[in-house]
Amino acid sequence: MRNKFLPSFWQWLLLITLLLIAIFATETLVKHEQQHARSQQLRHEIASAGQLRALIESELNIPLYLTIGLTAHVQASNGEISPAEMHLLLPELVHQARHIRNIGIAPGNTLRYLYPLIGNEQAIGLYYPDLKEQWPDIEAIIAQREARLVGPISLLQGGTAFIYRLPVYMNATSYWGIISTVVDIDSVWKLLEQQTSEQEVQVAIRSLSAKGRASAAFYGDERLFHDDSMLLAISLRGALWQMAVRSLTPPPDRTLPIRATAYSVAALLIALLCWLFMSRQHLRSSVTEQQRNKLQLRSIMDNVADAIITTTPDGTIEQVNLSCYPMFGYTAATLPGMHWSALLVDPQRLDELYTATSTNKAEYETLGRRRDNSVFPLAIRRSHIRLRRQARQLLVLRDLSEQHRTEQLKQEFISTVSHELRTPLTSISGALGLATGGALGELNSSQLRMLQLAQTNCQQLTTLVNTLLDVEKLASGNMQFQLSVQPLLPLLQQCIDDCQILAQPQQITLTLACPAELQQVQVQADASRLKQVLLHLLGNAVKFSPPNSTVQVSLQLQQRQLRVLIADQGAGISEQFVPKLFSRFSQADSSDSRIHGGSGLGLAVSKSIIGHMHGSIGYMPNTPQGSCFYIELPFDASIQPGQLP
Repeated sequence: MRNKFLPSFWQWLLLITLLLIAIFATETLVKHEQQHARSQQLRHEIASAGQLRALIESELNIPLYLTIGLTAHVQASNGEISPAEMHLLLPELVHQARHIRNIGIAPGNTLRYLYPLIGNEQAIGLYYPDLKEQWPDIEAIIAQREARLVGPISLLQGGTAFIYRLPVYMNATSYWGIISTVVDIDSVWKLLEQQTSEQEVQVAIRSLSAKGRASAAFYGDERLFHDDSMLLAISLRGALWQMAVRSLTPPPDRTLPIRATAYSVAALLIALLCWLFMSRQHLRSSVTEQQRNKLQLRSIMDNVADAIITTTPDGTIEQVNLSCYPMFGYTAATLPGMHWSALLVDPQRLDELYTATSTNKAEYETLGRRRDNSVFPLAIRRSHIRLRRQARQLLVLRDLSEQHRTEQLKQEFISTVSHELRTPLTSISGALGLATGGALGELNSSQLRMLQLAQTNCQQLTTLVNTLLDVEKLASGNMQFQLSVQPLLPLLQQCIDDCQILAQPQQITLTLACPAELQQVQVQADASRLKQVLLHLLGNAVKFSPPNSTVQVSLQLQQRQLRVLIADQGAGISEQFVPKLFSRFSQADSSDSRIHGGSGLGLAVSKSIIGHMHGSIGYMPNTPQGSCFYIELPFDASIQPGQLP
């Protein structure tokens, strides 16, 4: 099967011939390309070298010509120059050239005038013959009666520079002194570096003696003078320099792509043929796999109980699963093309729905409309997806009719059980109270203990029934709240006093911490319901606290919210359970063997009660261990008895 696709002998021969032709053509083209690239690089170096030489000559000759002008002035004055005259003339000369660091005039080889003087004070009075390293060159300049640009030289006042020295003669034999112009060569090099960077060339400079002897490079890389770099002379007054220039940009090397292209032609022909066969087989396999995945995905979608709808960005239905048709009472294939808002009772509230489901996890409850105009509760989740590189909207709709029916049955069951149990429990509790109070005569200790145990369990059951009734009232909206202005601190103290009887057996201490400025604070609340919540939180704190520990109640004012914190030193609550903490019938330990009793309804009821008083309830871990529950109530400055923060 594999040999079936191999080329024949003549095909191999043709490919080899094409390869040999490609090799010959490629090498010829590569040689021509290399010559062309080198000629372009050479033209670039010639143009750059001319510009750089012109730059150096123009920048350095200006201060040198100014020095010659100053010499002419001294000669015209017969060497009779005054300090006042020099103080006016020297600054003007320095300012006319960019690179003059200072100008010095040394009558009789003693430096008398220098500008600028700041930073050069120690050079005034310098006698040139005292410069053992520089004096031989200076003496030669004087003897030869010609200007000389020397450097780089280390200056006495610090730094290095080039010095243009020009001996001054009043006549053929009368030597007057020497004028020295210190050129700040660094600024020249800076301009040169800027130009070389812009022109992408590398430069080195060295000086040449009259005999043609070259010095070491004082700028750039010495190695440029020993390769194929372009060399050209720079003519300055008093100096002859040589500059080497080489382009930083190497000639474009296209040999690799040329060779790669040519050498790959034969292989690409074979590879293309093989690729065509392989692609055809792969395409056939991909289509089969895609059809299989599509059928599998369609089967999954059609067997999901929820309705799944795909729409365009403007809401036009494109695809739906089979569950959507019976949910809304439509026949198959009738929904595509409709706007999905036709499935809602109130399509005008579509913007509100879009806002509420702007995140993928958000769920919005509304009313759906079937084809027969019947209405049912509906939950909607919405997300944005991309299908075939186009934006689409994915809607997941769930019929809540059964869920609401279950909730209604549960509420009815809770209401029925609560009301049916409350009356007999009241009677039993009353009878047990009379019995333990001596109405049946004197009881021995065993009988009294059994009756007290029964009375305690009866009270717990009564509390559970009352909690169930609260749940039913909150769910139906029948719980009444009498909001009025209440002083908060006395209510907290009363709740603590009521819980002392629960804390005493375990020797648990209940404390109250309240800042002085909040002693008289008042809140708008239902006193009995607020007390119910506080007693529940305190009871839980006591119940879950270890013996000989402390339960602390504190009051704080944070961001215009009054916060009551109840912190214990118990085992705390696991992070995994915190999100379900205020849900109904939720307990961290819901097994039958749990140590502490409870229905899992207290915190849910407390949250609803605090919510009706425009407050909130929450949890955070206590430091270093334990739990801390808190309630927050709005701080209203208008109902406070005095000046509070």
